[in-house]
Amino acid sequence: MLKRDTTAINDDTFIVDQLDSVFSKIKIIDGSVDKDELHCQLLDYYRAKFGNPDLANFHYEFIDLFCGAGGLSVGLEQEGFRPVVAVDKDRSAILTYRFNRPWLTDANIIHDDIRDLVGQDIFPHVPVVVGGPPCQGFSVANKHKKENDERNDLYKFYVHSVGQARPDIFLMENVEGILRLYSTIKEDFCKVGYITCDPLVFNTKDFGFPQSRKRAFILGIKKDYKKISNELYHLFKTELQRHLEAVTLYTLWDAISDLPQLEAKTMKNATYSESATWGYTFAGFRDAASPYARLINHGLPIEVPLLNHRSKYNNDRDIQIYQLLRPGEKSDAESIQEINPYKNRADIFRDKFDKLLADEPCKAITAHMYYDCNMYIHPYQARGLTPREAARVQGFPDDYLFLGSPNEWYRQIGNAVSPLMARVLASGLKLVLERIYRG
Repeated sequence: MLKRDTTAINDDTFIVDQLDSVFSKIKIIDGSVDKDELHCQLLDYYRAKFGNPDLANFHYEFIDLFCGAGGLSVGLEQEGFRPVVAVDKDRSAILTYRFNRPWLTDANIIHDDIRDLVGQDIFPHVPVVVGGPPCQGFSVANKHKKENDERNDLYKFYVHSVGQARPDIFLMENVEGILRLYSTIKEDFCKVGYITCDPLVFNTKDFGFPQSRKRAFILGIKKDYKKISNELYHLFKTELQRHLEAVTLYTLWDAISDLPQLEAKTMKNATYSESATWGYTFAGFRDAASPYARLINHGLPIEVPLLNHRSKYNNDRDIQIYQLLRPGEKSDAESIQEINPYKNRADIFRDKFDKLLADEPCKAITAHMYYDCNMYIHPYQARGLTPREAARVQGFPDDYLFLGSPNEWYRQIGNAVSPLMARVLASGLKLVLERIYRG
């Protein structure tokens, strides 16, 4: 059984080590900033932020399975939930998760494949278990789905973990395609003592958030509360509907317009080379005072660090395509046909190039950005979205630092649950728990 760590931070070794590792790799090729000075500034910021965390603000503990970089945890934390165990097999994502929660210990953040944890007594009892098993096997965006994709069974390990932790409730997030297995999922949870409520399917844009991202959510309730299970489900559903009725509509431009302009990177094989033209891992501090920035930063000071805002490498042909396309145009645009490498496969690759519209919600941010950002071309600049712009769209706070390689930042952000959506869900989970404990 894992030990809960409820003490304040008195050892910032992990923060220091990770920032040392990050800055040791960076090369400022144009001399535009003093890397050592920025390193000190950022270390001072995180020491001040995490040096004496007020853990009294957390009212309920939870376990985050398949936690990734922590998007779901961010939203729950903002509503008064505290993670006590997080599990993921992606090393860079686990580093990001731990860095942004340094009050947790290595023992509470498990870097392992959840399939290898079966039979180990590692999950404590908590009020809530949350998580989103990897969903690529169910995704409609996956054009190469396999009939018996092994990822389709990963939810079974979520079920096993719920059975061990015995939470009062759980919430499972996934793409809508997982609902093809809902009858089986319902039976599996029933075997470990849980009632699953009718799945809810929501699109983040319906809540006013600047992204079109549809996901399914399955609320589970321990059978001990069977007599009030319908009431609990109604509380949860009604709370989400309340948020739907009080939306402020945000566009892509609302989310990213206040970030500095950049150009596409033109130097090959220069992963850690940074400049004023291409952007930086850390570019000093800036005011984030827009309504959307205040929404995602959720009580942070107006002046925040500018993190992970740097462009991806593109060749001359792709940059020319980015320049020729108008917002809203895709691979079949007349203006790029002479240089479009996919022009003879437009039936498959119509959106291989996609220049985003500024005044609408962004298309769903995905982990494909790890490979290229051709489907996420900035509406006014000849480049793909930066990791920070993608994180803005998802709803991560500006001071949330992503670790690993720059490509891994994209993967972590694309795989995450939107923190904004997670905050809405958390408000519903809180009402359910309050009703359970009221008796």
